[in-house]
Amino acid sequence: MTDRPLAFLRWALVLALALAATLAICSRAPAAHRRRRARHKHRATPTLTPTATPTAIWKPVVLIAGGMGVASPAIPTGENPAILRTAEVYEPDTGTFCAVGRMTSPRDRATATLLHGKRVLIAGGVNNIFVPTIILPGPSVPSVLGSAELFNPRTGKFTHTGSMAVARDNHTATLLRSGKVLIVGGGTDKAELFDPDSGKFVAAGRTLSSRYGNTATLLFDGRVLIAGGGDQQAEVYDPANGRFSATGSMSVNRTYFTATLLRDGKVLIAGGSTYSRGAPLDTAELYDPDTGEFTPLDRMNRARVGQSATLLPDGRVLIAGGTADRTAEIYDPTTGKFVLTGAMEANRYGHSATLLPDGNVLIAGGSDETYKPLASAEIYNPATGKFTPTGSMTEPRAGQSATLLQAPFPRPWPTPTATPTATATPTATATATPTATATSTSTITPTASATPTATASRVPKPVRTPEGTSRRRR
Repeated sequence: MTDRPLAFLRWALVLALALAATLAICSRAPAAHRRRRARHKHRATPTLTPTATPTAIWKPVVLIAGGMGVASPAIPTGENPAILRTAEVYEPDTGTFCAVGRMTSPRDRATATLLHGKRVLIAGGVNNIFVPTIILPGPSVPSVLGSAELFNPRTGKFTHTGSMAVARDNHTATLLRSGKVLIVGGGTDKAELFDPDSGKFVAAGRTLSSRYGNTATLLFDGRVLIAGGGDQQAEVYDPANGRFSATGSMSVNRTYFTATLLRDGKVLIAGGSTYSRGAPLDTAELYDPDTGEFTPLDRMNRARVGQSATLLPDGRVLIAGGTADRTAEIYDPTTGKFVLTGAMEANRYGHSATLLPDGNVLIAGGSDETYKPLASAEIYNPATGKFTPTGSMTEPRAGQSATLLQAPFPRPWPTPTATPTATATPTATATATPTATATSTSTITPTASATPTATASRVPKPVRTPEGTSRRRR
């Protein structure tokens, strides 16, 4: 009997010891777990870096927009002229042209102005030419535009913006220091200002006379010289008070001429024709903002109308082309003389000329001696004084606008493809017949160069008078 209580006590003791051991182990487990968590917390944890988004690189390009092209079908009196809605860009790095988005309206003789913020304002122009389909040729009646649009290099597309109060073409559009754009001429004396912030045009007073085919040059002091286009008397617009005031008179009433701001602040006036549609002029003169007077210069080597004038980095001015003319000459302000330089590959007038960042000049399009629009383009090198062919535009153009601007790369438009060069196939002929030299035909204020004041003259065409009538040009 005495063994049974002892056995019970032994079993109770064993159970008590087992329970105590279990409790001890369980009490140590949370502490060990906390120590493991602490060690894990201080252990280096790899971090995942998100893939970097490619950064756009901005490069210079030249926007070529609108102008006069050639369309089919042909009519009995010749090829049917076409106002172009298309646009393209020239890439200096590759020497190629590629198409961008189409404008909201076809436009010829419109202006293109680079705004602060990289966008380009396209304003006015004509959008149609009505050509009679009768046996005898009749007058062409242009449809003048008051609409405007903006080109965005980030997207390569054009979008509508506010419209001008007055429809106009062959006018000028000058970027002021404030960022607004002064619109003058186009067959009216009513001036307007475009505000990029609001996207609207507002009235800016009246010029002293109605002008068409005039020039507008931004001076160093912020004022704008307005000359020609119907009045021998020039005038100056002062943004400080918003008024137009008379200044000196040119030696002759000019239209389709060029006006180029020189390094010393004077303005070179060259060529053109009289407003009565006379013969091309070989005269030139200098405007001095300090005195408000025009001073005659030595004559150019060629009489020119519809030529381009581009201020070069060294201060000289390249004057190229004109009616049925492929010659070019250089004006040197240090000597006051005009000297012939290399000739272009083709006769051009109504073309565009744009100063590139490397100091060379892009010459594009224009009409040849038969008034046929050209697609070819060439580069002028001031160091060698020679023109060399570059890539051709996507289609022929004359009277187009050309604007140097910055665009992002990778480009938001299709990659350009090199245009294959046609190889002449010899054909057997009984006798050698002389033929005309072949030209390659495979786009700023309207400015002929990258400067805000060098204005390329447009191709003379029917002019809309302020009363709304039309008159034939040469």
